[in-house]
Amino acid sequence: MNLEEELREVLSQEAELRTTPSPDIDRMVNGGQDRLRRRTTMRIGIAAAAVLLIGGGVYGAAQIGDDSDADSGVTTLPTEPTEPTESTAAAAGPPNWVDTNGGPVAGTYRAYVGTGADGHNIEADLTVHGSNWTASNYPVAYDGQHFAGIGVYRPWSVAGGCKMDAGFEPAAAEPQSLAQQLAGMPRSDILQQPAPTNALGHRAVHLRLRVDAACNGAAAYLVADTAAGSRGISYFDNSPENGVVIIDFWVMDVDGTTVIVDMFHTEDAPSRLVDQATAARESIAFVTGE
Repeated sequence: MNLEEELREVLSQEAELRTTPSPDIDRMVNGGQDRLRRRTTMRIGIAAAAVLLIGGGVYGAAQIGDDSDADSGVTTLPTEPTEPTESTAAAAGPPNWVDTNGGPVAGTYRAYVGTGADGHNIEADLTVHGSNWTASNYPVAYDGQHFAGIGVYRPWSVAGGCKMDAGFEPAAAEPQSLAQQLAGMPRSDILQQPAPTNALGHRAVHLRLRVDAACNGAAAYLVADTAAGSRGISYFDNSPENGVVIIDFWVMDVDGTTVIVDMFHTEDAPSRLVDQATAARESIAFVTGE
């Protein structure tokens, strides 16, 4: 064997050593089928877990608020909440009086009165007419010089006076006793003694006072301390001619809770302004148990 033949034989042997062996087709098919079976089993397990989870959620939702037929075999997933419709917004009641920043427009509002003896809120719906109402914590109408206003509240303390000297005392729990407390307010004269009457569909005790409400400096005359803030009646610039106020109180029992409705006006206020406040007071309707 010459050199050329030896080289050819060596190269041929090396080529045979580097040749990739043929794949075992049967083994690969069997292995692929095993892997496929494992993936299928896993997917079925995950799908079953998801069905249990979703089914539990639907069952919980059905328990809370779904009255569909449980035997129908048809369930629906809860939907996203939607914005309130106009009808549902109206059912919630009129806007709150405390939200009337700026000059409130004519319309019906809901005012917070206090918490009742049963722990539920007492509120009052009231209607104001005209564009001359100010956004105080209680409705007050103004004609450029005179004031007239109304209030509805459960008092914490009463019979105050000028702010810096206010001698508040705890409000009596019974209408007649509370009316007597109001009759003793500082700087006041009784124009009508406390007397039984009916007001706004409730039995009440009514009294009327004439009050010198022109306090010195920046002080204001306060009638009561309430959940909606102090009830003041000094809506003027301490002008002597406007410092005298006429105020009426109706002290009544509303579902076991003593509540005050009042109306005041500067002594020489024109009748149209007094009538405006009177109409607003007479519109009051109590809302309880919410």
